[in-house]
Amino acid sequence: MERVGHVFDRLADSPLKVAGVTVSIAMIGYVLVQGLRKMTDRSNRLPPPPGPPRHFLIGNLLQFPKDHFYKRFCEWQREYGDIVSVEIPGINMVILNSYETAQELLGKRPNSTAGRKIPYMALEVMGNQWSAAFIQPGPHHSNQRKMLRRGIGPQRVGSHTPIIEKNATRLMMALQSFEGDPHKLVLHTVGKVVIEVAYGTKLPGSMSEELSSWNLEIMDLVNAALSNFWLVDIFHFLRFIPSWMPGAEFKRIGDRSTWLSKQIRYAPFKTAKALHKSGEIGHSLATDLLDEFGPNDDVMDALAVLYGAGSDTTSAAVMAFINALLLFPEISKKVYEEIIRATDGTRLPCNSDRANLPYTEAVWKEAFRWNTFIPVGVPHVNSQDEIFNGYLIKAGTLIGQNTGFMLSDPKVWGDPENFRPERFLTDEANSLPNPLVVVFGYGIRVCPGMYLADRTGFHISATIAALYDVVPLEGKSRPKPELVEYTDTFFRLPVGLQCRFVPRDSRTSDLLKAAGLDE
Repeated sequence: MERVGHVFDRLADSPLKVAGVTVSIAMIGYVLVQGLRKMTDRSNRLPPPPGPPRHFLIGNLLQFPKDHFYKRFCEWQREYGDIVSVEIPGINMVILNSYETAQELLGKRPNSTAGRKIPYMALEVMGNQWSAAFIQPGPHHSNQRKMLRRGIGPQRVGSHTPIIEKNATRLMMALQSFEGDPHKLVLHTVGKVVIEVAYGTKLPGSMSEELSSWNLEIMDLVNAALSNFWLVDIFHFLRFIPSWMPGAEFKRIGDRSTWLSKQIRYAPFKTAKALHKSGEIGHSLATDLLDEFGPNDDVMDALAVLYGAGSDTTSAAVMAFINALLLFPEISKKVYEEIIRATDGTRLPCNSDRANLPYTEAVWKEAFRWNTFIPVGVPHVNSQDEIFNGYLIKAGTLIGQNTGFMLSDPKVWGDPENFRPERFLTDEANSLPNPLVVVFGYGIRVCPGMYLADRTGFHISATIAALYDVVPLEGKSRPKPELVEYTDTFFRLPVGLQCRFVPRDSRTSDLLKAAGLDE
């Protein structure tokens, strides 16, 4: 330190030396600034990823699909490759068509690519600014994710097994005499699981039913909003037009959704707080979070988002599994035989059997992959310029994931059109992405309900296969897989699925009676 001080003392004695040092520092600064500018200019000169030709002023507005996004995205993939860029007024967008590309941009760069740019209709007009699925990274987002991980992460999800198994058994009872499309039954069961996990079993029955009804309605509205293009997404001022005007259907949808959103957040939380204060609430996620964090907005929103975070995905996965049991009876028989070997046919399957059901596990994965029920992921947004494979992705770009193509790319899957669970049982599996990982998202946007969804969905699916042969309605033939159509919604479902659940044998009734839930 004395030597440094001595140098500065000598500099102070000579104005010319001071001036020389100042000029040197200025020259170094100039060189650094010019270098940074050249680097910036070089990145700005990089091209965007390839994509369809843009028109003056409106970009790709005329080519951008108003529905069936997945089909158009696949057409662009065939023409332009694994990363495609498009532009519509006010929005730059890239579409990722390979799992590797998505992992590189979204999984390995979470600090800069985890933003959201939810369409204005779904976010603002419909009142969803509070949801962890939609809000930007920050304290509220991280707090909600932390809370959900505490309650339904890999270390704690097992504590909810009794709720899952009880409600699955009740569904099995309902299926005994059921004919038609089971989606509403499945969705109701999954919803009951989520509500009981979140708020316990002490909510008044009427509130539980209302909460389920509200969530089902708002999920339908949000799915429709995310599956369509709305003018208000670009021209935000349209939200101020009166709802009675012609063409203002979006406004009426938004008003209804906003009301539902408030009910879902506030009504059950108010009751849960009262039950917690009186000590009557019992085991639930609400109990854990209120004990640890108190009655704040993040706790309220973490509980409220759980239904949407888990029930729609779970029910869609179970429906994909049921669809496979109907379309592929030989696979259904193999699943049944494996489960019977694990249970000796003397009890219902339970979650602890899963480790002994490798073929059923493979069918579960293949149900996620084949004609996947989430063909397009919720877009991310990058907060800074990203350079990838020599392309520039400017900050603020919408980054969409073409999940449907990722799970049906012939270069990856070989025979993607075939429902072949064996692909996950051989060495071939080592080179394949896990379809559940592809569907549940990337980085800090991975679905926080994925462990509960996977545990609940697998158990329901395995129990159905153990007890019932899924067959067409009497007098109808089994559908041909290649002719089945799917809904054009965020969560795709088979169109016109109609089936019966025929008991495998006389043991089905006996097993349900033994479970203590027979009526």
